[in-house]
Amino acid sequence: MLDQKLIDRIDRSLDFQESDRVPICDFLDNRKVFNYFTHHKNEITLSDKVKAYHNFGIDVCWRFEKRQKPREPGMIGILKKLTSRQDKFAALTPEEIAQEFEEFKEQQKLFMPHTYLAMSAEGCLSLAYRSLGFENFCEKMYTDAMDVEKLIDILADNLYVRANEFSRQQLGRIFFITDDIAYKKGLIFSPSFLRKQWLPRIKNAISPLKKNNIKVILHSDGNLKAIIDDLIDIGIDGIHPVDSEAGMDIGVLKKTYHKTLLLFGNVVLYGLDAEGISEQTKKCIKQASFSGGHFIGSSAGIDKNISLKNVLSFYTSIKEYGKYPLQI
Repeated sequence: MLDQKLIDRIDRSLDFQESDRVPICDFLDNRKVFNYFTHHKNEITLSDKVKAYHNFGIDVCWRFEKRQKPREPGMIGILKKLTSRQDKFAALTPEEIAQEFEEFKEQQKLFMPHTYLAMSAEGCLSLAYRSLGFENFCEKMYTDAMDVEKLIDILADNLYVRANEFSRQQLGRIFFITDDIAYKKGLIFSPSFLRKQWLPRIKNAISPLKKNNIKVILHSDGNLKAIIDDLIDIGIDGIHPVDSEAGMDIGVLKKTYHKTLLLFGNVVLYGLDAEGISEQTKKCIKQASFSGGHFIGSSAGIDKNISLKNVLSFYTSIKEYGKYPLQI
C-alpha cells in the first residue's frame, strides 16, 4: 500500500492544490547514485534502485521499464533483432497485455510505500518514425500514406488497450504517454499534420482514462508551445519535462495555463556546479510550484552523465525550498 501522506500529496497537486511540500517526479538511471545507497554492490536490482527513490523523497517514478528478454546468441539472435522492427507494429494480444500488467503491478509493489510508479506507454507517432526511419517515414506519408496510417492505427490501438487496462484495474491517477513530437526549434511535424494524423488518435486512445479521472501526461522533449492548446482540447492534462533548453519557460506556462495544465520538471542538471543547481531548483519552485499543479524533477532524468554531487544538491534543495507554504 502507498503511504497516505504520499497519496494526499500527489492527489492535491493533481487537483492544483498545495500540500505539505512540492511533489517530486523523476527517473533514476545513474550507477553512481545507486552505489551511494547500496555500498557499491556488483549487481544492482530494482529493489536497490527503489532505495534511492525513497531516500531522495521521489514521490512519482514516471517511467515503467519492462524486463528485457535475453538476446539469443549467434545468427538466431541477429535475425531476431533484424525482424523485431516488424513486431513493434503488431497488435497486442490479451496474453501480452496480461503479462505486461502483471509485471507492472509487481514493480508498483516494489516502489511502495513511499514512491508511486506511474504507467508510461508509447504513443503512436515517434515509435512509427523511429522504427521506419525518419526520412523513410516522411517519404511514405506521401507515397504510401494509407499503409503508414494503418501502422499508426495499430500503435494507437495498442495505446488504447494499455489505457483501458490501466483504467480497468484502477492502478493510479497518472498515465504517461511517451511520444516525441517536437525538438528544440519547435514541432517536428506541422500543426496541421498533427491535428489530422496524431491528435484524433491520441484523443480516442486516452478516452478510457478520461472517463475515470486519470491524469494523462505527455512526455515529449522539445518546444510544444504551438500545440499546447490542442493538447488540452483533446484531454492531455500535463506535459513533461517542460524542455527549458528548447525555450519552454515554465514560469510563463504556469501563468498562462494556471489550473489548466499540470507541469512536470524542469531543472537542468548539466553544466552547473552544485551551487548553480541549488539556485536553478529554487528558481523553478518559485516560478511553478505555487498553488499546486507542479511536480518538480530533472529535465531529462538522472542519467549516468550527471555527477553525484549535483544529484545530491538537487534533491537537498527541493527539501529546503519546496515546503508549503513557499517562503521564496
